[in-house]
Amino acid sequence: MRKAPARRSPHRRGDQAATEASARPDLCPPRWLHDFSAGRALGSGRWPSSSGYAVFVTGGVVVRAARPSDARSLAEVSVASRRWSYRDLLTEAELAALSVEETTADFAQGLADLPDGAAVFVAERAGRVVGYAYVLPSPDADVPAETSELGSLYVTEGVAGTGVAQALMEAALDHARAAGHGLFTSWVRRENGRARRFYEKHGLQPDGGERSGRHDVLPIQIHEIRYRMPL
Repeated sequence: MRKAPARRSPHRRGDQAATEASARPDLCPPRWLHDFSAGRALGSGRWPSSSGYAVFVTGGVVVRAARPSDARSLAEVSVASRRWSYRDLLTEAELAALSVEETTADFAQGLADLPDGAAVFVAERAGRVVGYAYVLPSPDADVPAETSELGSLYVTEGVAGTGVAQALMEAALDHARAAGHGLFTSWVRRENGRARRFYEKHGLQPDGGERSGRHDVLPIQIHEIRYRMPL
């Protein structure tokens, strides 16, 4: 795969992103939208909302379209989830240095500047945001134009295994189908067995795509593989 210029945002990459970007920079996701922590599946119900987005309800969890006012809550989820996901790779001091304030600013900008066709969904339990997913038209140059990418799916440790990730995945898939896309992809760290099992349970399989690079925020190198499924 060819190299493209690194994106500017420091909160872009986590479990699913690396320094190899798209040949279509206008579709590059904001920096804070790239990590993954998965839960197990539960059945979900859905109803159309006044915003035009699907609303999912499962086990007391509501999934809805993100609003600008969600920026800090999303930042808190992002930072808490990174501290959980990477605690076996980084020191406590390095994880403690992650800033909710800085990440909040990134989310606020990202929600205001989403690429055309992209969406952010949040999962709430008892009115509190406990996860989010980001889906966008794939920026990869080697997939069909009608491809959606799951840029991130992130939940807090306390709700892992309770169906929150399942509901967020359903929202992302519905968004992709509503866009008329026929392919769904996502990038994941090779060693992230939890995320890979989650994807495979939902019908995604490795397609041979690989990329490597330095994490934008954390002092580690990451190697990712791409998963895909037809819609």
